[in-house]
Amino acid sequence: MIATVSDAPVADSGVESGPTATTGRPARAPAPAHAPARARRVRRPSTPLLLRVAMGLACLPVAFFAAAVQLGVARNDSTVNTVARDATRGITVAQELKLNLAELDQIVVRDLLDPVALGPSGFPDDYAHKRAELHDNLVLAAQESSSGAAYRQPLANIDYALAHYHTLVKDAFAAHDRGEDTRAAELYGLAGEVMEGTLLSQADFVDKANTYVLNNTYDRQKARAASTQQVIVVSWVVLLVFLVLTQLLLARMFRRLLNLPLVLATALTVLTGVFALARLDASASDLTTAREQAFDSVHVLARARATVVSARQAQGQLLLDPALAATAQTAFETQAGRLFRVQDTSTLSGVATVALEGDVPAGAGGYLAKVAFADAGGAGESSSRHAVVAFGEFLASDADLRRMVDDGETDAAALYRSGVAFNELTQAIDGVQALDQATF
Repeated sequence: MIATVSDAPVADSGVESGPTATTGRPARAPAPAHAPARARRVRRPSTPLLLRVAMGLACLPVAFFAAAVQLGVARNDSTVNTVARDATRGITVAQELKLNLAELDQIVVRDLLDPVALGPSGFPDDYAHKRAELHDNLVLAAQESSSGAAYRQPLANIDYALAHYHTLVKDAFAAHDRGEDTRAAELYGLAGEVMEGTLLSQADFVDKANTYVLNNTYDRQKARAASTQQVIVVSWVVLLVFLVLTQLLLARMFRRLLNLPLVLATALTVLTGVFALARLDASASDLTTAREQAFDSVHVLARARATVVSARQAQGQLLLDPALAATAQTAFETQAGRLFRVQDTSTLSGVATVALEGDVPAGAGGYLAKVAFADAGGAGESSSRHAVVAFGEFLASDADLRRMVDDGETDAAALYRSGVAFNELTQAIDGVQALDQATF
Protein backbone atom coordinates (compact mmCIF):
# COMPACT_ATOMS: atom_id res chain seq x y z
CA MET A 1 0.00 0.00 0.00
CA ILE A 2 1.44 3.25 -1.05
CA ALA A 3 1.19 6.13 1.39
CA THR A 4 0.02 9.39 0.00
CA VAL A 5 0.73 12.86 1.15
CA SER A 6 -2.25 14.51 2.54
CA ASP A 7 -3.37 17.69 0.94
CA ALA A 8 -4.29 19.05 4.37
CA PRO A 9 -2.43 22.19 5.33
CA VAL A 10 0.63 21.65 7.52
CA ALA A 11 0.89 23.71 10.73
CA ASP A 12 3.54 26.42 10.53
CA SER A 13 6.29 25.58 13.02
CA GLY A 14 8.16 28.79 12.43
CA VAL A 15 11.17 26.98 10.96
CA GLU A 16 11.88 26.58 7.29
CA SER A 17 14.00 23.51 6.85
CA GLY A 18 14.17 23.45 3.12
CA PRO A 19 15.31 25.80 0.40
CA THR A 20 13.09 28.67 -0.60
CA ALA A 21 11.30 28.67 -3.87
CA THR A 22 13.03 31.78 -5.15
CA THR A 23 16.67 31.47 -4.01
CA GLY A 24 17.09 27.80 -3.38
CA ARG A 25 19.13 28.61 -0.22
CA PRO A 26 18.27 27.35 3.25
CA ALA A 27 16.08 29.83 5.12
CA ARG A 28 17.56 31.61 8.25
CA ALA A 29 15.86 30.70 11.48
CA PRO A 30 13.98 33.73 12.87
CA ALA A 31 15.26 35.23 16.20
CA PRO A 32 13.16 34.95 19.31
CA ALA A 33 10.81 37.82 19.97
CA HIS A 34 12.72 38.99 23.16
CA ALA A 35 16.25 39.13 21.57
CA PRO A 36 16.17 42.83 20.47
CA ALA A 37 15.42 43.94 24.03
CA ARG A 38 18.47 42.08 25.41
CA ALA A 39 20.78 43.57 22.80
CA ARG A 40 19.71 47.07 23.65
CA ARG A 41 20.17 46.58 27.41
CA VAL A 42 23.64 47.78 28.77
CA ARG A 43 24.79 46.26 31.99
CA ARG A 44 25.88 48.97 34.44
CA PRO A 45 28.95 48.30 36.63
CA SER A 46 28.23 47.52 40.22
CA THR A 47 28.92 49.98 43.02
CA PRO A 48 31.66 47.81 44.64
CA LEU A 49 33.44 47.71 41.30
CA LEU A 50 33.28 51.50 41.01
CA LEU A 51 34.69 51.86 44.51
CA ARG A 52 37.57 49.51 43.71
CA VAL A 53 38.41 51.46 40.57
CA ALA A 54 38.25 54.74 42.48
CA MET A 55 40.55 53.42 45.20
CA GLY A 56 43.00 52.30 42.54
CA LEU A 57 42.93 55.68 40.85
CA ALA A 58 43.39 57.37 44.21
CA CYS A 59 46.79 55.75 44.54
CA LEU A 60 48.11 57.65 41.50
CA PRO A 61 47.92 61.24 42.83
CA VAL A 62 49.01 60.04 46.28
CA ALA A 63 52.07 58.34 44.78
CA PHE A 64 52.77 61.42 42.65
CA PHE A 65 52.64 63.70 45.67
CA ALA A 66 54.78 61.37 47.82
CA ALA A 67 57.38 61.10 45.05
CA ALA A 68 57.46 64.89 44.67
CA VAL A 69 57.99 65.41 48.41
CA GLN A 70 60.72 62.75 48.45
CA LEU A 71 62.41 64.42 45.49
CA GLY A 72 62.24 67.79 47.24
CA VAL A 73 63.84 66.42 50.40
CA ALA A 74 66.58 64.64 48.45
CA ARG A 75 67.40 67.73 46.40
CA ASN A 76 67.38 69.90 49.50
CA ASP A 77 69.91 67.60 51.19
CA SER A 78 72.00 67.59 48.02
CA THR A 79 71.94 71.39 47.91
CA VAL A 80 73.07 71.71 51.51
CA ASN A 81 75.85 69.15 51.08
CA THR A 82 77.06 70.64 47.81
CA VAL A 83 77.04 74.29 48.83
CA ALA A 84 77.88 73.98 52.51
CA ARG A 85 80.53 71.27 52.23
CA ASP A 86 81.80 70.38 48.79
CA ALA A 87 81.90 73.78 47.08
CA THR A 88 83.09 75.75 50.11
CA ARG A 89 85.88 73.33 50.92
CA GLY A 90 87.99 74.52 48.01
CA ILE A 91 87.65 78.14 49.12
CA THR A 92 88.58 77.25 52.70
CA VAL A 93 91.69 75.41 51.52
CA ALA A 94 92.63 78.32 49.24
CA GLN A 95 92.42 80.75 52.14
CA GLU A 96 94.48 78.44 54.33
CA LEU A 97 97.04 78.30 51.54
CA LYS A 98 97.31 82.09 51.35
CA LEU A 99 97.55 82.39 55.13
CA ASN A 100 100.30 79.76 55.21
CA LEU A 101 102.28 81.74 52.63
CA ALA A 102 101.92 84.99 54.57
CA GLU A 103 102.85 83.30 57.86
CA LEU A 104 105.86 81.67 56.24
CA ASP A 105 107.08 85.10 55.15
CA GLN A 106 106.43 86.43 58.65
CA ILE A 107 108.60 83.71 60.15
CA VAL A 108 111.45 84.73 57.88
CA VAL A 109 111.35 88.34 59.10
CA ARG A 110 111.06 87.31 62.72
CA ASP A 111 113.97 84.87 62.51
CA LEU A 112 116.14 87.38 60.65
CA LEU A 113 115.55 89.96 63.38
CA ASP A 114 116.33 87.49 66.15
CA PRO A 115 119.35 85.17 66.06
CA VAL A 116 118.09 81.60 65.60
CA ALA A 117 119.79 78.28 65.15
CA LEU A 118 119.62 76.79 61.67
CA GLY A 119 118.71 73.17 61.22
CA PRO A 120 120.45 70.60 59.00
CA SER A 121 118.31 71.77 56.07
CA GLY A 122 119.63 75.34 56.40
CA PHE A 123 116.30 76.66 57.77
CA PRO A 124 115.14 77.33 61.32
CA ASP A 125 112.82 74.71 62.82
CA ASP A 126 109.76 76.96 62.85
CA TYR A 127 110.25 77.73 59.15
CA ALA A 128 110.61 74.02 58.32
CA HIS A 129 107.42 73.24 60.24
CA LYS A 130 105.40 75.93 58.45
CA ARG A 131 106.89 74.84 55.13
CA ALA A 132 105.63 71.28 55.71
CA GLU A 133 102.17 72.63 56.59
CA LEU A 134 102.17 74.70 53.42
CA HIS A 135 103.09 71.65 51.34
CA ASP A 136 100.19 69.65 52.85
CA ASN A 137 97.74 72.44 52.00
CA LEU A 138 99.09 72.60 48.46
CA VAL A 139 98.36 68.90 48.02
CA LEU A 140 94.90 69.34 49.54
CA ALA A 141 94.17 72.34 47.31
CA ALA A 142 95.10 70.28 44.26
CA GLN A 143 92.71 67.54 45.37
CA GLU A 144 89.81 69.91 46.08
CA SER A 145 90.16 72.13 43.00
CA SER A 146 88.15 71.46 39.88
CA SER A 147 89.79 70.23 36.73
CA GLY A 148 90.91 72.77 34.16
CA ALA A 149 93.77 75.19 33.59
CA ALA A 150 91.99 78.02 35.41
CA TYR A 151 92.16 75.99 38.63
CA ARG A 152 95.33 73.98 38.19
CA GLN A 153 97.66 76.58 36.68
CA PRO A 154 97.78 78.89 39.75
CA LEU A 155 98.71 75.91 41.93
CA ALA A 156 101.43 74.95 39.47
CA ASN A 157 102.73 78.52 39.52
CA ILE A 158 102.85 78.52 43.31
CA ASP A 159 104.71 75.22 43.39
CA TYR A 160 107.23 76.53 40.84
CA ALA A 161 107.80 79.89 42.54
CA LEU A 162 108.12 78.32 46.00
CA ALA A 163 111.37 76.64 45.00
CA HIS A 164 112.85 80.03 44.09
CA TYR A 165 111.52 81.59 47.28
CA HIS A 166 112.99 78.84 49.47
CA THR A 167 116.38 79.27 47.78
CA LEU A 168 116.45 83.03 48.41
CA VAL A 169 115.33 82.59 52.02
CA LYS A 170 117.95 79.91 52.63
CA ASP A 171 120.66 82.20 51.30
CA ALA A 172 119.31 85.03 53.48
CA PHE A 173 119.48 82.85 56.59
CA ALA A 174 123.03 81.77 55.68
CA ALA A 175 124.11 85.40 55.21
CA HIS A 176 122.50 86.37 58.51
CA ASP A 177 124.26 83.47 60.23
CA ARG A 178 127.59 84.78 58.88
CA GLY A 179 126.82 88.23 60.24
CA GLU A 180 126.14 89.76 56.82
CA ASP A 181 122.95 91.55 57.79
CA THR A 182 122.93 93.85 54.79
CA ARG A 183 123.24 90.92 52.40
CA ALA A 184 120.56 89.04 54.33
CA ALA A 185 118.18 92.01 54.05
CA GLU A 186 118.89 92.29 50.33
CA LEU A 187 118.18 88.61 49.73
CA TYR A 188 115.02 88.77 51.77
CA GLY A 189 113.91 91.78 49.73
CA LEU A 190 114.13 89.62 46.62
CA ALA A 191 112.25 86.82 48.38
CA GLY A 192 109.59 89.31 49.48
CA GLU A 193 109.06 90.35 45.87
CA VAL A 194 108.50 86.71 44.91
CA MET A 195 106.07 86.31 47.79
CA GLU A 196 104.07 89.47 47.09
CA GLY A 197 104.28 89.46 43.31
CA THR A 198 103.77 85.77 42.58
CA LEU A 199 102.89 83.52 45.51
CA LEU A 200 100.20 85.61 47.21
CA SER A 201 98.71 86.78 43.92
CA GLN A 202 98.49 83.20 42.62
CA ALA A 203 96.87 82.16 45.90
CA ASP A 204 94.26 84.84 45.21
CA PHE A 205 93.64 83.27 41.79
CA VAL A 206 93.06 79.89 43.47
CA ASP A 207 90.57 81.53 45.80
CA LYS A 208 88.77 83.33 42.94
CA ALA A 209 88.54 80.15 40.88
CA ASN A 210 86.96 78.22 43.74
CA THR A 211 84.65 81.12 44.52
CA TYR A 212 83.48 80.99 40.91
CA VAL A 213 82.69 77.29 41.36
CA LEU A 214 80.77 78.03 44.56
CA ASN A 215 78.69 80.77 42.95
CA ASN A 216 77.80 78.58 39.97
CA THR A 217 76.95 75.65 42.21
CA TYR A 218 74.84 77.82 44.47
CA ASP A 219 72.85 79.31 41.56
CA ARG A 220 72.33 75.89 40.00
CA GLN A 221 71.16 74.33 43.25
CA LYS A 222 68.77 77.22 43.90
CA ALA A 223 67.23 76.71 40.44
CA ARG A 224 66.80 72.99 41.14
CA ALA A 225 65.15 73.71 44.46
CA ALA A 226 62.73 76.15 42.83
CA SER A 227 61.74 73.60 40.15
CA THR A 228 61.24 70.95 42.83
CA GLN A 229 58.87 73.20 44.74
CA GLN A 230 56.85 73.70 41.56
CA VAL A 231 56.54 69.93 41.14
CA ILE A 232 55.39 69.56 44.74
CA VAL A 233 52.78 72.30 44.32
CA VAL A 234 51.41 70.71 41.13
CA SER A 235 51.18 67.25 42.70
CA TRP A 236 49.62 68.71 45.82
CA VAL A 237 46.92 70.55 43.84
CA VAL A 238 46.19 67.44 41.73
CA LEU A 239 45.72 65.33 44.85
CA LEU A 240 43.43 67.89 46.47
CA VAL A 241 41.31 68.18 43.32
CA PHE A 242 41.00 64.41 43.12
CA LEU A 243 39.89 64.14 46.74
CA VAL A 244 37.31 66.88 46.31
CA LEU A 245 35.90 65.30 43.13
CA THR A 246 35.71 61.94 44.85
CA GLN A 247 33.80 63.51 47.71
CA LEU A 248 31.32 65.11 45.28
CA LEU A 249 30.86 61.84 43.39
CA LEU A 250 30.13 59.89 46.55
CA ALA A 251 27.76 62.58 47.74
CA ARG A 252 25.84 62.32 44.45
CA MET A 253 25.71 58.53 44.40
CA PHE A 254 24.97 57.86 48.06
CA ARG A 255 23.39 61.20 48.95
CA ARG A 256 25.88 61.79 51.79
CA LEU A 257 27.17 65.31 52.07
CA LEU A 258 30.44 64.33 53.71
CA ASN A 259 32.49 61.17 53.87
CA LEU A 260 34.52 61.18 57.07
CA PRO A 261 37.56 59.22 55.74
CA LEU A 262 37.77 61.50 52.71
CA VAL A 263 37.48 64.59 54.88
CA LEU A 264 40.31 63.34 57.07
CA ALA A 265 42.41 62.46 54.01
CA THR A 266 41.82 65.91 52.52
CA ALA A 267 42.75 67.66 55.77
CA LEU A 268 45.88 65.51 56.10
CA THR A 269 46.87 66.31 52.52
CA VAL A 270 46.44 70.03 53.12
CA LEU A 271 48.56 69.94 56.29
CA THR A 272 51.22 67.75 54.69
CA GLY A 273 51.55 70.02 51.68
CA VAL A 274 51.69 73.18 53.77
CA PHE A 275 54.28 71.63 56.11
CA ALA A 276 56.47 70.31 53.27
CA LEU A 277 56.45 73.60 51.38
CA ALA A 278 57.07 75.61 54.56
CA ARG A 279 60.03 73.43 55.53
CA LEU A 280 61.57 73.59 52.07
CA ASP A 281 61.07 77.35 51.94
CA ALA A 282 62.65 77.76 55.40
CA SER A 283 65.57 75.55 54.39
CA ALA A 284 66.13 77.58 51.22
CA SER A 285 65.97 80.79 53.24
CA ASP A 286 68.46 79.44 55.79
CA LEU A 287 70.81 78.36 53.02
CA THR A 288 70.58 81.79 51.41
CA THR A 289 71.31 83.48 54.74
CA ALA A 290 74.23 81.15 55.41
CA ARG A 291 75.67 81.56 51.92
CA GLU A 292 75.15 85.28 51.39
CA GLN A 293 75.83 86.47 54.93
CA ALA A 294 77.63 84.00 57.20
CA PHE A 295 79.89 82.38 54.60
CA ASP A 296 80.65 85.66 52.87
CA SER A 297 81.74 87.03 56.24
CA VAL A 298 83.88 83.96 56.89
CA HIS A 299 85.43 84.34 53.45
CA VAL A 300 86.13 88.06 53.92
CA LEU A 301 87.60 87.50 57.38
CA ALA A 302 89.92 84.82 56.02
CA ARG A 303 91.21 87.38 53.55
CA ALA A 304 91.50 89.93 56.34
CA ARG A 305 93.56 87.50 58.42
CA ALA A 306 96.11 87.03 55.65
CA THR A 307 96.13 90.79 54.94
CA VAL A 308 97.00 91.56 58.57
CA VAL A 309 99.98 89.25 58.32
CA SER A 310 101.09 91.00 55.12
CA ALA A 311 100.78 94.38 56.86
CA ARG A 312 103.00 93.12 59.66
CA GLN A 313 105.48 91.99 57.04
CA ALA A 314 105.77 95.58 55.87
CA GLN A 315 106.72 96.54 59.42
CA GLY A 316 109.36 93.82 59.46
CA GLN A 317 110.84 95.00 56.19
CA LEU A 318 111.17 98.47 57.68
CA LEU A 319 113.18 97.08 60.58
CA LEU A 320 115.35 94.89 58.37
CA ASP A 321 116.29 97.75 56.04
CA PRO A 322 115.35 101.27 57.25
CA ALA A 323 116.62 102.62 53.92
CA LEU A 324 113.47 101.16 52.37
CA ALA A 325 111.19 103.05 54.75
CA ALA A 326 109.17 104.65 51.94
CA THR A 327 108.58 101.31 50.21
CA ALA A 328 107.61 99.66 53.49
CA GLN A 329 105.25 102.54 54.31
CA THR A 330 103.52 102.22 50.94
CA ALA A 331 103.16 98.46 51.38
CA PHE A 332 101.68 98.92 54.86
CA GLU A 333 99.21 101.56 53.70
CA THR A 334 98.09 99.28 50.86
CA GLN A 335 97.36 96.40 53.22
CA ALA A 336 95.71 98.70 55.77
CA GLY A 337 93.43 100.09 53.05
CA ARG A 338 92.28 96.59 52.22
CA LEU A 339 91.30 96.09 55.83
CA PHE A 340 89.55 99.37 56.62
CA ARG A 341 89.25 102.69 54.85
CA VAL A 342 87.03 105.68 55.54
CA GLN A 343 85.91 108.35 53.14
CA ASP A 344 87.30 111.87 53.69
CA THR A 345 90.20 110.37 55.67
CA SER A 346 93.38 110.05 53.65
CA THR A 347 95.85 109.47 56.51
CA LEU A 348 96.31 106.39 58.67
CA SER A 349 96.07 108.53 61.79
CA GLY A 350 92.60 109.68 60.75
CA VAL A 351 91.53 106.10 60.04
CA ALA A 352 92.92 105.02 63.40
CA THR A 353 90.88 107.70 65.19
CA VAL A 354 87.66 106.45 63.60
CA ALA A 355 88.51 102.79 64.19
CA LEU A 356 89.46 103.29 67.85
CA GLU A 357 85.95 104.58 68.49
CA GLY A 358 84.50 101.39 66.99
CA ASP A 359 82.69 103.48 64.43
CA VAL A 360 82.00 102.19 60.92
CA PRO A 361 80.53 105.17 59.07
CA ALA A 362 78.46 104.85 55.92
CA GLY A 363 80.67 104.50 52.88
CA ALA A 364 83.49 102.79 54.77
CA GLY A 365 85.22 100.03 52.82
CA GLY A 366 87.60 97.16 53.38
CA TYR A 367 87.23 93.66 54.77
CA LEU A 368 86.51 94.71 58.35
CA ALA A 369 83.93 97.29 57.28
CA LYS A 370 82.10 94.68 55.17
CA VAL A 371 81.87 92.31 58.11
CA ALA A 372 80.73 95.08 60.46
CA PHE A 373 77.94 96.04 58.07
CA ALA A 374 76.92 92.38 57.60
CA ASP A 375 76.83 91.72 61.36
CA ALA A 376 75.00 94.94 62.23
CA GLY A 377 72.06 94.17 64.47
CA GLY A 378 73.08 90.51 64.85
CA ALA A 379 74.81 88.40 67.45
CA GLY A 380 78.25 89.14 66.00
CA GLU A 381 77.93 92.92 65.99
CA SER A 382 79.90 93.49 69.19
CA SER A 383 82.66 91.11 68.07
CA SER A 384 83.00 92.78 64.67
CA ARG A 385 83.14 96.21 66.32
CA HIS A 386 85.84 94.90 68.66
CA ALA A 387 87.84 93.81 65.60
CA VAL A 388 87.56 97.35 64.21
CA VAL A 389 88.83 98.79 67.51
CA ALA A 390 91.70 96.28 67.51
CA PHE A 391 92.60 97.45 64.02
CA GLY A 392 92.74 101.04 65.29
CA GLU A 393 95.15 99.91 68.02
CA PHE A 394 97.24 98.14 65.39
CA LEU A 395 97.49 101.37 63.39
CA ALA A 396 98.44 103.31 66.52
CA SER A 397 101.15 100.74 67.30
CA ASP A 398 102.49 101.03 63.76
CA ALA A 399 102.71 104.82 64.16
CA ASP A 400 104.74 104.34 67.36
CA LEU A 401 106.99 101.84 65.61
CA ARG A 402 107.76 104.18 62.72
CA ARG A 403 108.40 107.09 65.07
CA MET A 404 110.88 104.95 67.01
CA VAL A 405 112.65 103.92 63.79
CA ASP A 406 112.87 107.54 62.65
CA ASP A 407 114.30 108.55 66.05
CA GLY A 408 116.82 105.71 65.94
CA GLU A 409 115.48 104.05 69.08
CA THR A 410 116.64 100.49 69.61
CA ASP A 411 113.36 99.46 71.25
CA ALA A 412 111.61 99.42 67.86
CA ALA A 413 112.60 95.80 67.23
CA ALA A 414 111.40 94.83 70.72
CA LEU A 415 108.04 96.48 70.05
CA TYR A 416 107.74 94.54 66.81
CA ARG A 417 108.68 91.23 68.43
CA SER A 418 106.13 91.67 71.21
CA GLY A 419 103.36 91.96 68.64
CA VAL A 420 100.72 92.88 71.25
CA ALA A 421 98.51 94.88 68.89
CA PHE A 422 99.00 92.38 66.09
CA ASN A 423 98.01 89.44 68.31
CA GLU A 424 94.94 91.26 69.62
CA LEU A 425 93.80 92.05 66.09
CA THR A 426 94.26 88.50 64.82
CA GLN A 427 92.46 87.10 67.88
CA ALA A 428 89.56 89.51 67.34
CA ILE A 429 89.29 88.47 63.68
CA ASP A 430 89.44 84.80 64.65
CA GLY A 431 86.65 85.38 67.18
CA VAL A 432 84.33 86.97 64.63
CA GLN A 433 85.18 84.26 62.12
CA ALA A 434 84.34 81.54 64.66
CA LEU A 435 80.89 83.07 65.26
CA ASP A 436 80.13 83.35 61.55
CA GLN A 437 81.44 79.85 60.92
CA ALA A 438 79.13 78.48 63.61
CA THR A 439 76.20 80.31 61.99
CA PHE A 440 77.12 78.86 58.59
